[in-house]
Amino acid sequence: MIFNKAKLRLPLILAGTLAVGGLTWMFWPKGSSSDSQIPLVEVKRGDLQVDVLQGGEVRALRNEEMKSEIETTTKIVSIIPEGYLVTAKDIQDKKVLVELDSSDLKTRIQDHDIDFQGTVAAYIEADEAREIQRSENLSSLREERQTALFALMDFEKYFGKNVASVLLTQSSLPESAETFDTFASTLEEESLRAPGESVKASGKDRAPDDTQAPTKLLDEDTVASRPDYTAMLADNQLTDGEAQQRLRQLEDELLLHRSELAVAKQTLEASQRLAEKNFVSKAQLENDQVNFEKVELAVKTAETQLDLFKKYEFPREAEQLLSNYREALNKLRRTVRANRSKMAQVESRFQTAKRRYDMELAKKEDLERQLAACTITAVTPGLVAYGDLNASTSRSYSETIEEGASIRLRQTILTIPDMTRMGVSVKVHESQVKKVRIGQPARITVDAEPGKVLIGSVAELAVLPDSSSSRYTPSLKVYPCTIHIEGTHPWLKPGMNAKVEIIVEELTDIVYVPVQSIEVDQDQHFCYVSASGGLERREVTTGSFNDNFIEVRTGLEAGDHVALSLPKRALVDAAPTAAVATSSTRSKTSAKTAQTATQGADAIASR
Repeated sequence: MIFNKAKLRLPLILAGTLAVGGLTWMFWPKGSSSDSQIPLVEVKRGDLQVDVLQGGEVRALRNEEMKSEIETTTKIVSIIPEGYLVTAKDIQDKKVLVELDSSDLKTRIQDHDIDFQGTVAAYIEADEAREIQRSENLSSLREERQTALFALMDFEKYFGKNVASVLLTQSSLPESAETFDTFASTLEEESLRAPGESVKASGKDRAPDDTQAPTKLLDEDTVASRPDYTAMLADNQLTDGEAQQRLRQLEDELLLHRSELAVAKQTLEASQRLAEKNFVSKAQLENDQVNFEKVELAVKTAETQLDLFKKYEFPREAEQLLSNYREALNKLRRTVRANRSKMAQVESRFQTAKRRYDMELAKKEDLERQLAACTITAVTPGLVAYGDLNASTSRSYSETIEEGASIRLRQTILTIPDMTRMGVSVKVHESQVKKVRIGQPARITVDAEPGKVLIGSVAELAVLPDSSSSRYTPSLKVYPCTIHIEGTHPWLKPGMNAKVEIIVEELTDIVYVPVQSIEVDQDQHFCYVSASGGLERREVTTGSFNDNFIEVRTGLEAGDHVALSLPKRALVDAAPTAAVATSSTRSKTSAKTAQTATQGADAIASR
């Protein structure tokens, strides 16, 4: 299927020789005898089509390639014969086109299944451990929350709700059950979420913020100045708390004992007066005296108890309850931080197990995908071709497709070209690449059907030359070009040799001569014109050209006769004013022309 340059070289040279002979016969002036040694051609006026002729290979514009998806090298067990026509029924029946050796894959899948089961167990265990830790965190947090709430209730019970709220506000602590619930709920959310996880607030996601009020309380042990509890008693700030009840009880006891003391004093004084008159016995007097002293002692005891309560017992109990509440909050803080630390550990183990599970699962799915890829079925209709149709000849030989052959990853095994969209791949020589543009029309002839001309257009043109061609011939620079063929032609097959004529320009009513009649000397163009029985060297201005003719803009007129090849010195007009080339100049020019002709033949053969 690869275009054979060596085989095409000889037919092109022969075709060029016949073309030159035909042009010579067509343009040869009839009846001329003076210039019989050099063929002359007549200068013509008319229309000229400038084109670029290239040889190439027919290819499908779109190919369905079936490649090996096995990561390791494998062998072909069975393959459908090349040239088989895949039909719609084959696609429906999922006809097997290629079967690759899957024994190694099956062994790898079995070995991996054993490791995968252990990975699954570790993943489930890590997930369950995370949920258990969440539950334990919730239980410990709620326990400490309840302890702190009870401490708050004890404080409110002792002082009364209003006084307790004022004291807790001064101490920068949650002052009520509602405030404490908000504070504890925030801590509960922080305790249960993993590090870096967002929390819900007002229906929106927000990142954890350590500057929030509850969290700030946890991070800063702000201790306010100690309240003046004695002043509270002096100002009667206590209302309905347990402390107020205790104070009332002590004050009532003191008042009662003082009343009893007054009665006992009156009784003693009365007994003393009666004793002086011997109205009461001495024993009765002594009894009243003892009773008075006893009541007086009870009054002093009550006064001492009240004083001790105000100075020591009340402040101590208040400080103890406040400390209990603060310590409960601190313990709640430590519990939250400990819970987060534990949660971070189990979350880390879970994420590690999850990543390992995901990797092993992906590996398992990839092995199963490769196992399924060992059987390649029909997915598109068309003719089956072996290997990559666009590969070079050397690569095609090194990648032989047959039963038992080794296949590497991503190697093309089969190619089914789309026969509805065909094109021709050619390589344009660097001397003509400037003429070619995207969208230019082209005529295509295929060697298999020489009598049919196909219409197409230039669709792709490379910006850089083909590196594969310059590898063996560094001086040869060609640019890959793709010609799209219009219409559908069932007889057209990929790999057919074709000739492409890219129409570059259409010239109308111009003067033109064969390209062989133009001599190039130091970037100037000359023609040898038949005049007065001899040949005159005349400078001309040229324009566009194709493989056969070149436009002459100035220097010649239609009907003039020019030499078809460079003349010898003896046949050139001897007049020095005729600007005849010297012998050395002609030798250089002849050598340059011969070199140009040789390069042109090589360029034609390279197409």
